[in-house]
Amino acid sequence: MAHTTTLGSVKIEIVPGDSRYVRLLEDFLFYSVILGCWCKAPREFICDLESVPLIRGTNPESGVIHDLVSRKDFKPKIDKATGMAIYLEFQRYYDEMESGNWLNRSWDWIRRGFKAGFVRVWPGYWHKFNIMATYEEITA
Repeated sequence: MAHTTTLGSVKIEIVPGDSRYVRLLEDFLFYSVILGCWCKAPREFICDLESVPLIRGTNPESGVIHDLVSRKDFKPKIDKATGMAIYLEFQRYYDEMESGNWLNRSWDWIRRGFKAGFVRVWPGYWHKFNIMATYEEITA
């Protein structure tokens, strides 16, 4: 049985002139148990990693994955609740790699819940852009 995994880590560069956005320098592959398939965030994909206030960018790979599955041309087509579940799936995956003591694990659980809840209710981003949307399209 397959399990949640990634091949490597994201290789990114900051979009010149706007440190809120990054561009992938190479493909990023991941397997989601929820989706039941391998997926690819393509080279040149532009996203904001994680834009949840206060704890922005604490898990860049999860942010890339969530931004990818949120795009309107992502296949298979999913709903926002499934996108949130995939985001949680990969936050857990990375948190478990770090493990740590009970205090760290407790903080990870709180942080994951906060971030997932935030993306669940945040308006306006779901299925708004194509996967290969340009920086100009995203920030217009």
